[in-house]
Amino acid sequence: MLVKLLKYDLKYMIRNMSIFYILSIFFAITTRILFSLEQSVIINIISHISMGCMISMLASILINTMMRSWIRFRDSLYKDEAYLTHTLPVTKNELYNSKFFLTLIFFFIGFFVIILSLFIAYYSKDNWLAITNFIKNITIGLNMSTAFLVTMFIIVVFLEIFNAIQCGFYGIILGYQKNNGKLGYSVLFGFISYLVAQFLVLFLIFIYGLFDSSIMELFKTAAVSIDVNSFKILLIIASLLYLVIIYVMSLLCKKSFNKGVNIE
Repeated sequence: MLVKLLKYDLKYMIRNMSIFYILSIFFAITTRILFSLEQSVIINIISHISMGCMISMLASILINTMMRSWIRFRDSLYKDEAYLTHTLPVTKNELYNSKFFLTLIFFFIGFFVIILSLFIAYYSKDNWLAITNFIKNITIGLNMSTAFLVTMFIIVVFLEIFNAIQCGFYGIILGYQKNNGKLGYSVLFGFISYLVAQFLVLFLIFIYGLFDSSIMELFKTAAVSIDVNSFKILLIIASLLYLVIIYVMSLLCKKSFNKGVNIE
């Protein structure tokens, strides 16, 4: 049944997100073509307009993935569509899981389209060498593997944004348990949940620092130079903590969701 729920939700997200995917790739192609032409004043202006449109579409992919995930969650579980949704022979946990995996799927798709668009627009041997050399200079200075730094950076950013989306889910669940001002309460509770999650990550890293002096130094010193091993450990711990918080938050969402739903 989870697959059927996902299939229905996927149609909704594809219908709303495909335009941003298409436009980002379209402007990536036009940016590539325009910058490859002999530059005149007009061509240069059009090239930068195309590049600006592409960057706008890339930002829109991330923003709309978040917004559409929240809107889909609210509309299908608390608005008119919810009258049909809650008559389906599925548990509330399955309903929540379908929204959770829907967001996860489109978050991966969004990241893929962003990387693909940037690749189409800017890839060349010279640009690739410039980027890899820039990253290598950073990693050599830190005495760190390039693959490790890039991978961990992407993972932490991904988990950070996904955690924010799920905090929004929790805010909606709590907000729609109120009789009035449901949308306002949803935003408020979601924002508070996000702040609490961020505080927990910082607090738990601090607790770990009590047993690891190198991590504790990050709280004590204002020096720009960072111990390499401390930085590696910090990235790994932050990733693991975000995974735990995302899992715990999903349990809290399901627990609150199972208490009942007030449909508008």
